[in-house]
Amino acid sequence: MEALLGRLLALPAQGAATERRAALTALTQAPPRLLLLLDRAARREGGLAPGQAPGGDVLGLLLRSFAADGHVRQAAVEGLACRGGPAAVAGLALRSADWVDPVRSRATAALLARSAPEEVAAAVRVLLRLEGRSRARALLADYRGLLCRPPHRRALRALAADGDRAARRFGMALALELGEYGCGDLLHAALCDHDHECRTLCAQRLLDLDPGQADRLLQARDAAVRELAVAALPADVPATRLVAPLADRARRVRATARWQLYGRGEPPSAVYRRQLGRAGRTTPVRLLAGLAYGLGECGDAADVPALMRLLDPHRPAEAAVRRAAVHAVGRLAPREELVRLLRPLARDPDPAVAREVFEAWALRAPAAVPPELRRSGTAHPEPAVRRAAARIGRGLTAAPAGG
Repeated sequence: MEALLGRLLALPAQGAATERRAALTALTQAPPRLLLLLDRAARREGGLAPGQAPGGDVLGLLLRSFAADGHVRQAAVEGLACRGGPAAVAGLALRSADWVDPVRSRATAALLARSAPEEVAAAVRVLLRLEGRSRARALLADYRGLLCRPPHRRALRALAADGDRAARRFGMALALELGEYGCGDLLHAALCDHDHECRTLCAQRLLDLDPGQADRLLQARDAAVRELAVAALPADVPATRLVAPLADRARRVRATARWQLYGRGEPPSAVYRRQLGRAGRTTPVRLLAGLAYGLGECGDAADVPALMRLLDPHRPAEAAVRRAAVHAVGRLAPREELVRLLRPLARDPDPAVAREVFEAWALRAPAAVPPELRRSGTAHPEPAVRRAAARIGRGLTAAPAGG
């Protein structure tokens, strides 16, 4: 960081306007924490000398705002207060947590007067990084209140779409609190926003406004959004509408769907058994795998024969289905039968299936695994299989101490 600061200070004040603009642009586009690190690096070096960082442009003022001398910092803040643009505002935001009252108060006053969307975003990015400092906590709250009023409120939508994750979440939460988004906007954000937290915030607000949107949110890519949608389904939703959530690829969604059935006294295992019994060659692979996973999470040993049918070598299922079935058998089968049931799958051409086999043995029946099977696992080309096989050996070594 000291090297970067030195290079910035070494830029000539005259005759290199293009280079200085490029440096300022790079600082503006860099992660907001870089300004804090440069400020700290300048103090670590004993502070900037009065003659350093020449030039009256924004770059020179920004660098002089790092000076150890409070008078130099205050003069730099006065200069930044008269300049527009995100870089100047970021410098003001940084100095709004200054340890000298006149510097801090002037920077704060100038900062609170800015309302252009790109300047608001620059301020918020820095203020969020200063939130842990006691001098900055009240300012962030004040700035948040300012964004609730015109003319700053017009910057909220831009802030909620900012490329910086922390600023984006801050803007989105405030926009939702102020009711800036209608149901159509909320649905689009819940399905398409780039940030996980923003998607879930919008999904929850949409469901609060219109629980009937749950069906549309069940199609979301985000498992947390699908989980919220399942929880928002009416209590009397038919079990057939819960089949897809019960077989969802995400465990948390499957668990939420099962609680819907538990809440009204219906055992979800019965739904899983019934759906697996109806499955045929045209059943989608993802649905069949999800049903196997789900039955493994709530079934019992009596379900093992149905799961083993998915592992019939004469009618081989897709690898994803085999993985799910092995996982379920590993959870439900009696411990003494695990090795016999899963032994044929230890050399499955799909390494993830073999991994599930060895992980089931390592977890529940390490002592029953013959030495030749352990050796085949430790020699497997897939690292995850070798690690699972190694855990079988460690389980055997630790068994006497555990007993």
